[in-house]
Amino acid sequence: MKNFIKLTSVMLFVCSPLFVLSQTDTTKRRVNTRIDNWRYWQDLGEQGIIPLNPEIRPQPIIDYRSGPDARAAEFDSPDILIVSGDGINQAENSVFVNPIDNQIALNGNNSFKGIVSPAGAGANAMFTFDGGLTWIGGPSAPIMNSGDPAVAIDLDGNGHLGYIRSDYFGGGQAVRISTDDGMTWGLSLAHAEGDNDFMDKNHLWIDNSPVSVHEGNIYSAWTVFADSPAAPPPVNDNQIVITRSADDGLTWSDPVEISSGVAAGNHNQGVNIQTGPNGEVYVTWAIYDTWVETLGAPETAIGFCKSTDGGATFSPAVRIVTNISGLRGTPIVNPTGKNQRTNSYPVMACDISGGIHNGDLYITWSNLGEPGINIGPDVSVYMIRSTDGGTTWSTPTRVNQDPVGNIQYFPWITSDPETGHLHTIFYDDRNVEGSMVETWVASSANAGATWSEIRVSDVAFTPAPIPGMAPGYMGDYLGIAARGGKVYPVWSDNRTGQHLSYTSPFVCGCFPELVLTTEVLPGAPDHQEAGYNIIASNNISSGGEAIYHAGDEVLMKDGFASKIGSTYRAYIEGCTTTYTLAPETGGEGIGDPVYLKAPKPKLVEYFDEKKGAIELAVFPNPTSNILSVQLNDGLLLNNFDVKIYSMSQGLVAVNQFNDQNTNSFQIDISEFAAGVYFIEIVDSENEKVYTSKVIKK
Repeated sequence: MKNFIKLTSVMLFVCSPLFVLSQTDTTKRRVNTRIDNWRYWQDLGEQGIIPLNPEIRPQPIIDYRSGPDARAAEFDSPDILIVSGDGINQAENSVFVNPIDNQIALNGNNSFKGIVSPAGAGANAMFTFDGGLTWIGGPSAPIMNSGDPAVAIDLDGNGHLGYIRSDYFGGGQAVRISTDDGMTWGLSLAHAEGDNDFMDKNHLWIDNSPVSVHEGNIYSAWTVFADSPAAPPPVNDNQIVITRSADDGLTWSDPVEISSGVAAGNHNQGVNIQTGPNGEVYVTWAIYDTWVETLGAPETAIGFCKSTDGGATFSPAVRIVTNISGLRGTPIVNPTGKNQRTNSYPVMACDISGGIHNGDLYITWSNLGEPGINIGPDVSVYMIRSTDGGTTWSTPTRVNQDPVGNIQYFPWITSDPETGHLHTIFYDDRNVEGSMVETWVASSANAGATWSEIRVSDVAFTPAPIPGMAPGYMGDYLGIAARGGKVYPVWSDNRTGQHLSYTSPFVCGCFPELVLTTEVLPGAPDHQEAGYNIIASNNISSGGEAIYHAGDEVLMKDGFASKIGSTYRAYIEGCTTTYTLAPETGGEGIGDPVYLKAPKPKLVEYFDEKKGAIELAVFPNPTSNILSVQLNDGLLLNNFDVKIYSMSQGLVAVNQFNDQNTNSFQIDISEFAAGVYFIEIVDSENEKVYTSKVIKK
């Protein structure tokens, strides 16, 4: 446990724009301190109303990959830079996995070059087609972006990027849509900004449940603020509104106000949207019951409402957690002790996997101390769960499993649409002192009853505001998404001196220990795997089926019962997944989670052995049918073999060609499933091997 001194030392930092304005300033000038948008405060800085972030000398990092601070890798997934560029900074990462192929994902983030608005500020849209190894793309919303990007991919594979459109270009809530894997992006304006309103902290979501009658609906929500407190307030001032499109973004409904039922003492902000298995629309946000213009105030409660008719109407908003202490605008002290502005906007996930927790809702946020008590030296990630569509909620439980006294903030949670497993990303300082942090992920296979944790970042770094940007600004959230066990955590850090976006994808489907307490009902088979132990104290009803696999022990505790007419089997055998999350067994750091590595996938192992291969020229790439192949070294091929490997299945095709005398030819891959493939040409006469990667659309 760390000393409480590190929390009080933050009094030296100025981490929020709320600290730089006097009461006189806010009444005379165009300032609404509730707005948390970087562009809004950037404009004020460039008008000379507030100071912008100074240049801060980069602090040394702890590099866990090499040098005296090196540790054993926690899992075989090095950090991958998503996008780079001279003078470019990125913040506020959002990520979504393609429902068709979990090797394809879309990342969105704010991209800044230079410090003068509006030039150089865009919203990046970066695709990976190889499981996160490489990313391609760029600004889908060049110059026009004012922040808060949120991405999604629909069941047809179309990419969507929601963001706040700069008022330099007719501001509003905008959505960019790509039907060709990011090569082109069309603009859909969900709602135009009014004369005195400002849209802030939006979120975008798509109904991807294949059994939903509203499948394909796009939902966009945000807070309406008065651009200037001196002018008449806009309609729905300080409230959350939501709009929907049922025709792929061609048209949008009029925004509906959904938050006033909670009777916030000041305002509502930080909205997050999810959809359920049957098309239910769930919305959550932070409630601010107090606000001091010169200091701000922390979040005090969490609001919630839902729609059961595809977003046409919503239930009255309610407070589902009534007493929290968030991290935004805390007077005098920033509880995290980190040199960046923070918040406790809630983030939600919904299980649409069809499994035993299908339809369950989960909401996470960071809290100072235990919710309801709200004091102490600890800032942790807490979660609540609803098993009845948001009617009732569990008592908050702690997600991070470290000793009390450390700092965890900016959580983002996702539920794997295929497995139902939960994954939560956050910044964490359990291993480091002072103002440094690492990036961690906590995962759960049992609806949050227990969690396994890993450090996903290869470095520890010192957060610092982006120079020339809004005061304290280094982004306001992280991102994570998963599908079929493939997990993509995304975050920004300043390890190089620039603020850049990174990911460290991994495969996770098995956990060290499972504690099972939920009754197994007829028609809902319960098949569970654990690396070490399964501890069961649940009932298996007559007609129910439970099959438990554990690497060490299946322990049936008091309360366990397999009733007459049920099926129960227990096996001691290893997990079947690529990586097994498990605790260390000895030495320093006992109890810290690490990854036990399974054998490499066949494709990766094969190409590790072919590092001397010559690169082929292939085009077009990506393609949907005919692929042209050409040798770069000019040699002619006579007798040769062509082999095609799938990223997920290994070798999928072999063809032998004789007496060809050519250095170019075509391959028809129209019958292949969409995904990433590798082509290998073996020229036995010249003893050469040629390879190239191909993306099949």
